Amino acid sequence: MLNSSAVAQQIARGLASSGVTEVVIAPGSRSAPLIYALAPLAEAGVIRTHVRIDERDAGFLALGLARGLRAKQSRAGGVRTRAGTAGGRDGAVALVTTSGSAVANLHPAVLEASYGHLPLIAITADRPARLRGTGANQTIDDQSQVLSDVRVRIDVPAGSADAGQLFAEAVAHSLGLVTDPGSGRDLVTGAASDTESESGTGEVGPVQFNVQFDVPLVPTVTELAEWKAAVQSLAAKSANEASKSAFAGSDAVSYSDSAKDISVRILPGTVIVAGDAGGHAATALKSLAEEHAIPVLAEPSSPLTSELRDSSVVVPAHARVLSEREDLRTAIRTVIVHGKPTLTRPVAALLADSEVLVQRLPDDVDAVSLSARSSESPSVDEVAGSGGDSTVSDVAAAPNTVSGGTPLHPSMDTGWRDEWVRAGEAIIAESRRTREVESTQSSARAITEELANRDINLFAASSNTIRYLSEATDVRAHVHASRGLAGIDGLISTATGLSLGLGEQVVLVIGDIAMLHDVGGLLTPSAEEGGDVIIVVLNDDGGAIFSGLEHSQEHVAPYLERYFTVPHGRDFKNLAVGYGWEYSRVGSRKESSLLDDFIAEFDSNSEVDSTSEIGTAARGVDGLESNQVTRMRRGRRIIEVDLT
Repeated sequence: MLNSSAVAQQIARGLASSGVTEVVIAPGSRSAPLIYALAPLAEAGVIRTHVRIDERDAGFLALGLARGLRAKQSRAGGVRTRAGTAGGRDGAVALVTTSGSAVANLHPAVLEASYGHLPLIAITADRPARLRGTGANQTIDDQSQVLSDVRVRIDVPAGSADAGQLFAEAVAHSLGLVTDPGSGRDLVTGAASDTESESGTGEVGPVQFNVQFDVPLVPTVTELAEWKAAVQSLAAKSANEASKSAFAGSDAVSYSDSAKDISVRILPGTVIVAGDAGGHAATALKSLAEEHAIPVLAEPSSPLTSELRDSSVVVPAHARVLSEREDLRTAIRTVIVHGKPTLTRPVAALLADSEVLVQRLPDDVDAVSLSARSSESPSVDEVAGSGGDSTVSDVAAAPNTVSGGTPLHPSMDTGWRDEWVRAGEAIIAESRRTREVESTQSSARAITEELANRDINLFAASSNTIRYLSEATDVRAHVHASRGLAGIDGLISTATGLSLGLGEQVVLVIGDIAMLHDVGGLLTPSAEEGGDVIIVVLNDDGGAIFSGLEHSQEHVAPYLERYFTVPHGRDFKNLAVGYGWEYSRVGSRKESSLLDDFIAEFDSNSEVDSTSEIGTAARGVDGLESNQVTRMRRGRRIIEVDLT
């Protein structure tokens, strides 16, 4: 039986050998063995660690890191397989926390990772099993069951010699590489199991790796010294493998021999519906849409939005076209779905229509060999089974051929596509004519669209921000969003993680209510990287989105303000100064153009004026050190837009 330090070192070895390079840590005593095992790996450059005080913010930071790593790999290209890209796995991120209620604070981020298909491994330290059910301090009776919607849960007994191997299995589950429901081991108990729930789903997502640590929690002087020496060997091996991966990934994108063959049926009345894909690219689907003149109904954070920016297949304001053009809506026979489209009710209704054949592609569509085939009026049951919804399976057809080998050439008839695009363009034109130029909503929309038209990484909060983008017609930005469950919590931390994962600046556009949900995300500990983030907060003093929903009907309107929009009467100046962010505000001058004022402020130099209120705080009034001033100047900036 190993002591806790040895168990933690086995986990650290498993982490390094599995290609995990990013670890987010929330401090705690029961997780101390992991700190003493992981910190030397960080010192040797094998991994990068990020410390956050609050577990909830740590979880969302890890979520953003996972998305950023995936997006960075997708942009870099390389040989793609279902396991990831050349140069590394699919960006699995580890998250370390102590026992008790700390674990429950990870739940919101874990849920978003589950429904957003992001690989996150929650390493939750626990007390030994003998203390369960005894009322011991910070001890949950079955802590391995706290986090729902994980791909697999693993409970490692105290002193286990299998912790390293079990962690490698956890990484495989998180990356969706374990699909055999009869693969033999129930990872919770170690007993034989035939249940799919304990053997993996084959979907990328979060895993809970619960590990019991007994006292002592601190290594001896000799144990720590020996571990540091062992880490040097791990570092040399890691550097050698990284060099080989970089060489292997130097060519253009190509499919490996293990790429799956996937075919979709293209019928008259086919459309593509595309949602957020968690940072994956969709080059293959882009080519398919253009070759066959298929209308594309893409949400703002879909990769197709930016990849098809100059294409003639993207349908503007597609949700309104679905609602207002019944002739086009009822003519749809099949929908090819990529990512997770969740933004609008008309799209949800379309995908729920049992008369429409729904063909779902994997998020990592560029990791498969995608082809198309035609078919004469197949029944829904023949292809999809009940409900008309299917995940497209492997086929033997060659790319761009129909069954039987007949070439399926790009469509000569573009009328279907053109009718959809013209309908969307007409709706956009009419909408612009009827908007009130100086209304609160149009000002917020104009600012959001201005940012979308720039070559930036734009993280769009849920609620109104992402909806403004859904009707933007010139999106040059790389748009990111948390669309797994589309919540408004943890967005500052997620955007920070995205910046750290990409290694680039991220502009977060967020409403005041969502901003208040993650105030803790503004805090970066003194020794930590804060990312390069500009926050544009659209402050309309409450949840304005509810005013545009059914809750504003006359008979229920008296309840709207107190119970839904919830005005708070606050701005973010003092919070910005207190947390060490540069702050500016636009919108107080009624005689000027809010959009023009915003553009001028956004484009201004972000260096801190030493004579300003912010500059005074940066010089030490609020205890900030010089390294924090440097970090603040690099990108820790809040621009508040007063829409009240």
